[in-house]
Amino acid sequence: MVYSAWRRGEKDVGPHCIDQLGRVVSSSQVRVKPNTVRYLPGQIGAMIDDYLTHPIFLDELGEKTQAEYKTYLKLFKGEFGGLYWPRLSAGAVRGWLVKRASVSGAAGAHALYRTVRAFFSKIRFCYDDVDHPGIVPENANPLTNLQLTLPESRILVWPRAAVDAFVSLADERGHPSIGDAIVMMSWLGVRRLDWLTWPATMFDEELLAFTQKKTDIPVVLPWSIVPPLAKRVAAAKERRSKLPAAPTTFFHDLHGRPWASGSAFRQQFNRLRGELEERYPAFATRYYVGLVPDAPLSIPTSELTMRTMRHTCVTLNHDAGISRELIGSITGHSPESIDQIMAHYTARTADQAEAALALRLNFEANPGRKRNPIFPSPKRRHTKAA
Repeated sequence: MVYSAWRRGEKDVGPHCIDQLGRVVSSSQVRVKPNTVRYLPGQIGAMIDDYLTHPIFLDELGEKTQAEYKTYLKLFKGEFGGLYWPRLSAGAVRGWLVKRASVSGAAGAHALYRTVRAFFSKIRFCYDDVDHPGIVPENANPLTNLQLTLPESRILVWPRAAVDAFVSLADERGHPSIGDAIVMMSWLGVRRLDWLTWPATMFDEELLAFTQKKTDIPVVLPWSIVPPLAKRVAAAKERRSKLPAAPTTFFHDLHGRPWASGSAFRQQFNRLRGELEERYPAFATRYYVGLVPDAPLSIPTSELTMRTMRHTCVTLNHDAGISRELIGSITGHSPESIDQIMAHYTARTADQAEAALALRLNFEANPGRKRNPIFPSPKRRHTKAA
């Protein structure tokens, strides 16, 4: 009966009126799946669909990066999917990004902008026909030079006192494995999605070798030369040997079980951070934060996150005078991308300014010494007498 009425074109009658067991149900009880939008070649929606199924996306990007791209490109397609890309107005995109920054935060708007700009720079590799309407020439990226002045996302760095206090609290509350993770990240800056499921034998060798899940970039780190980390690893191995059932992962919960997910770890981390906040509402730091009234050089404990441990690792290495290329050997970034990464991860601290002033003071204290070879004295011109 339903099928016949549907064939006749009767209103509000169709497959949605039949459940999975073949029973007739009211249309109000069934959620009708919206029709899939079919985009035409050259429209932004079709280009995004083509890109997300092409090997240049599936093979060249890591799992985490793919997930981020899908999220941001879905938002962009929802706003501009029906447009042909040459008709995409820079002003419309700019206004949309500024609006999203005011609602959802500057960090998300920056990531969205970078993702869509990268998409337009790569889509030309997805088509074999040079006349395909979806090809965007290299010099015609519509998201280049938007003169976008979004508020910069804030760089947050754990002060050394905060690291020590959190690790001490984790040990006190029976979560030494979380303390191990904090120490490891402060020195090596490894992302949580990489180390969360490391096997128990991960630190049995002097070199820590793994491939980053977000970027698929291999990294080799000589962790054993760092005394604080080596001490934590040795203590963790001793604890593990005394447990009735040996943990299968190096980092685990207080019962020795692997973390069920990143969310499970984050929930326990947040509990410890909440308790730490009761003891220390804020920590003094050596760079401008501006989140605590009348105390710009303080960072609220509530702002300390695992994600910012990567900022911490990069900034502390930079403060120590380590070159950008060597910092990239720890984080896994290439020499070509290190300048951008340093701008994204590094806070401008008083230690960096102090190092610069110390060089000038040392120079002016010795006015008669030879000039720095980097800035040699200009050669005098010798002219022949007329």
